[in-house]
Order: sequence, then structure tokens, then C-alpha cells
Amino acid sequence: MKSRRKLAKAARETGSALLIAIFALMLISVVGLALVVSSGTDSALAGNYRNSTGAYYAAVAGLEEARGRLLWKNPDFINKTNAYSSLFAGQGIPSFGVTDVVYIINPAGGETVDPTNGTNPYADTQYGPEMGWPLSSANVHTPIASVSPMAGLPGPLYKWVRINPVTEKGLGLDINSSGGTPNSFTPLYYNGNGLNLNSSGNEALEITAFVFMPDKSKKLLQYVVAPSSLSMTFPAALTLAGNGVNYAGPTSTAFYIDGNDPTTGRSCASPPASAVSAIGITNSADQTAVATGTTSNPGNYVGFTPPPPAPATPSIGTVTLPANLQKPSQVEAFIQMITQNSDVQINKAPAVATGADLPSGMSPTNPMTVVVNGDLDLNAWHNTGYGILLVTGSLNYDPDASWEGIVLVLGKGVVTGSRMGNGRFDGAFLVAQSRDPIAGTVLADPNLGAASVTFASNMGGNGIYYNTCTILQALAPTSYRVLSFREITQ
Repeated sequence: MKSRRKLAKAARETGSALLIAIFALMLISVVGLALVVSSGTDSALAGNYRNSTGAYYAAVAGLEEARGRLLWKNPDFINKTNAYSSLFAGQGIPSFGVTDVVYIINPAGGETVDPTNGTNPYADTQYGPEMGWPLSSANVHTPIASVSPMAGLPGPLYKWVRINPVTEKGLGLDINSSGGTPNSFTPLYYNGNGLNLNSSGNEALEITAFVFMPDKSKKLLQYVVAPSSLSMTFPAALTLAGNGVNYAGPTSTAFYIDGNDPTTGRSCASPPASAVSAIGITNSADQTAVATGTTSNPGNYVGFTPPPPAPATPSIGTVTLPANLQKPSQVEAFIQMITQNSDVQINKAPAVATGADLPSGMSPTNPMTVVVNGDLDLNAWHNTGYGILLVTGSLNYDPDASWEGIVLVLGKGVVTGSRMGNGRFDGAFLVAQSRDPIAGTVLADPNLGAASVTFASNMGGNGIYYNTCTILQALAPTSYRVLSFREITQ
């Protein structure tokens, strides 16, 4: 009996080990398959990430190439051949109209990149929705080639970079809080504090880079940039700011102060500006005293003709300084701003700096911002400087020296000169006293002190000539600041 029960039980359990083995095998297979799928997914994700990252950095490379080539000091400056004379008011300073567009194209070997052609695989489909009108209605200028491929090696795989003005509509922002529809027709400007519609500061530009990778993935990145440069205007060839200012000119008939912007032989594409005063003063009460300093040759002080009853010559006018230069504290802040962005700082005080301390690398194609903290004596410096010269002490001028650009004597605000020579200043000259000339302490707001320019009667030189080309050259941007960055969904 017991034997029969054991046999029946054994018969019922026959094959269970096989089923267990099959289920275990199935489980292992499922786990293995999951691992294979997971591995494939990871590989695909890694590949997608790699492609996306490659596209991202290729687009950034395009943005950075365009941003760098906006600088006129760049050997590959976008307007090096003056091909875009209507887009640049001066050396590297953009003056884009709202519909102006410039492309940098970067085709691979044998392919055509035409962002303006809707049938081209690299057509620019973003411009129209962004600006509010089709690309066919824009003023698209002749494109230029990318310089990213070098030494026969391919560069980043972006296809084109677009440069155009930025508007409220393009950014989707109500800049002036008008509450209405974002403006489509007015370029935005950047004044150091923010974007605006009133042309205050430097024009902001939009740089957009498009990437089309071999795996057909796309990437569209965009900067909004503005030039980092001083925004300065000069109301006269020589401006004497403050109260009780002094001017004494030489008797030399060769010495002129001329407020007429030259109309011929200009070194920039911008048209001549309207004439300004030969000498500008900020306090009309100083008119008579300054005019007395020109009595040797009043006809040599030419420029904007003051209205009657003032005489036609000398050209002396009451002018208004920019809002950020009207108080001692503001002038001091301006000195600090220039110093922070200068190419060269000369600190020899209490000793006097000389022309030998000035940098030797200045040229028309390499203007510099040079700050002399203290006094500067240019006697025996028979050279020409280019760019911005800021002297915070007194400046003793050698008439055989020349300067192309902007000369600022701020702080002590004292200029003297003697000797003979054949040099001249081309650009603009501003003298303002924000410090006590003896104690060196900053004057109390709101009034500037008595700026002084005293040239010896026997001094030579050819004088000071207003020139917007050399002013623009001196103010050329040192970089383009990135104001915003975004990725546009494709």
C-alpha cells in the first residue's frame, strides 16, 4: 500500500524540475533582454547627447566668431574691405537699419548654404516670425565667408550666422512699458543700464547661429550683444568745463582751434558732422574772459558761428556737457570707468610722467586708451598718439607732439604749453576740474572748478581740429558684451 502511494506521488512530481528550469531560463532571458535594451537605450541616449552637445558648441562657435568679427581691430573684421559702408558709422560701430541683415556662411565642401532661399535645406525660417516681416522684405547684404576652417581642417559645423538689429518684437519684451504691442520698427540701444528705444547708448545687435548636423539634428542659438565702449559726444573742439575757466592762446598765426569737421580726406565712412564751436564753455559768464585769450588771432578760432549779437569770430559757444559729466563726483566716476577699461595705466605720482612713458604700439589701426594718474609732461616727445589720453593731473604740451583721437584732462584740469613745433590735435579736447589743483581732494558737488588752458605767447604748433573720424576711432568698441543668450526651439 505504501509503495503504491509513493509511486503515485513520484508520478505527480515528474517534470517539475524541467518547468522550474524553463521558468528560470525565461527569467534570465527577460533580464538579459532588458539589459540589452537598456544598453541600447543608453547608447542611443549617449549618442543623442553627444550630437546635441556637438551641435550646441558648434552654434556657440558661430556666435563667438560673429561677435569677435564685429570688432574692427580683429584681423577678420566683418567690414575690413568696407563692403558694408552703409552699416557702419565708423570703425566697427554699427548703424544697422531695422531691416538690415548680414550673414556669415559656412558651407561644407561642395554644398550651397543660402539662408534666403526657402527651398535650401539651410533656409532661415526664424527671421520672419521673429521680426514680423518675411526675409524677402529685409535688406539682406552680401554674405561673407566664415573663417573657422583653417589650415585645411574643417571648422565647427554651423551653417550660417545672422547679424541684425534687435527689436521689442524680436525679444518679445515691452522695453518702455507702454502696455501696447511690442515695437517692430525701432532698433534697441544699450546705455549700460538696460535696453531702450530712444537711441541712448550703443545699438544692440542680435546674433543667431544655425547648426545642421550630419544626423539631421538642428540647433539655433542666439545672442543679444552691444559694444562695450565709451559713449561720448563733444560739443566743441576744445571744451572748458566749469566756472571761472581760463584760456590764453599763443600769438602764432599757425595755431588754430577749428570746430569744422573735415569734409575731405576723411579716414572713416561716416559723413561730416555739423560744425561745433572752436571753444565751448559751460558757463556763459566766462565768455568775455575766454575771448580775451584769443585776441592775438581771433580769426583762427573758427567753427559754429554764434548767433547775433555775438561776433562771427572767435567761435566761442556756451555748451552743455553730457549728463554724466556735470558734477565733480560724476567726473570722478567717469575717470574710474575709463581707467578700468584702459589699455595702459601710468602711475608715477608724485613724479611727473613723460612722453617716454607712453606706449609705443599706438597706431591708426591700434588706438589705445592711456591713463596717466598724475601729471604728464610731453616736452621732447615728438611723436603721434592714437586713441584716448586721460590725464588726471596737469598736462604740459609740447607743440611738436600730435594726438589723433580724444584728450581728456580731468581731475586737476590744468593744461600748459610752450616751445615751438608742428604738431596738432585731431579729434576733441576736454578739460574739467573735479579736484582741488593743490590739495588734490575731490570738489564738493554740484559745481566743477575752474579748468585752465594757458599756452605761452611764443608757443608754436598747429592747434586743435575737431574730427569725428578720429573720435570714432578712439571710441571703437573693445568688445561686444553679451546681454542675453537663448536657445530657440526647432
